[in-house]
Amino acid sequence: MEQTTPTPERSPAPSPTVLLLAALAGPALAALTIGVALLMPWWIRMFIDSAAGWCALVLLVGLWGGTRLRPWQVPVSGAVALLSAVVCYYGAAAVLNGGPLALLNVPGWLFPAWLWLLAACVAGPLLTAAGAWIHHDRRPRRMVGLGLLGGVFLAEALYPVLGWAHFRITAPEAHASYVSQLGFPTSVFVQAGLTALLGVALVLVVARRPGDRLRALGAMVPAGLVWYVGVWGAQRVMFLAGMGYLG
Repeated sequence: MEQTTPTPERSPAPSPTVLLLAALAGPALAALTIGVALLMPWWIRMFIDSAAGWCALVLLVGLWGGTRLRPWQVPVSGAVALLSAVVCYYGAAAVLNGGPLALLNVPGWLFPAWLWLLAACVAGPLLTAAGAWIHHDRRPRRMVGLGLLGGVFLAEALYPVLGWAHFRITAPEAHASYVSQLGFPTSVFVQAGLTALLGVALVLVVARRPGDRLRALGAMVPAGLVWYVGVWGAQRVMFLAGMGYLG
């Protein structure tokens, strides 16, 4: 009988390499966001220059790292990636607004981002952990990862639509004037629909096992609603703190 030599398992990458790759992913994401915002049309900005685009990319970092990293490195890589992205985003904005010397005033441009840095410490590990589950052997965990991958886009689509509806109910006269001037709600609904469809497309592409695609599309709904509540709460806190919104 022919004996087969077992294939050796891929050893996880060393911790310094992992953290370096995650740290480099952050500046790349920040640079891509600013470059897209300045140079690209709105339908490309919709993916990158948005919370959903950032979250999806960090989820995919978790998908990559789930089979290559030690378990504790997966959430750490997510936090490092988002933290470095926020720092580089605000640093680049400071340079664009005040020149290279503006970077010397670190508290002046970094302190306004303190709540975003805190959010990165929470969201980064959650997103990479969910991303690592996308190809997990257990289907419930795969549904969490796939559902959240599409759910972040569903939450992004819901935010302007529900905001429009709330504005219409609470201030109907101002809402009518706003609609007549800017052409809403058509543009709101079109952008929301495209955002949701982008999430659906990503789920269909990433899901690989039989029967996962339809289940994952169903999992998008609860995952998107939960993520929407979390994003809404974070933005309310940031608004009350006078920070406004990122992007």
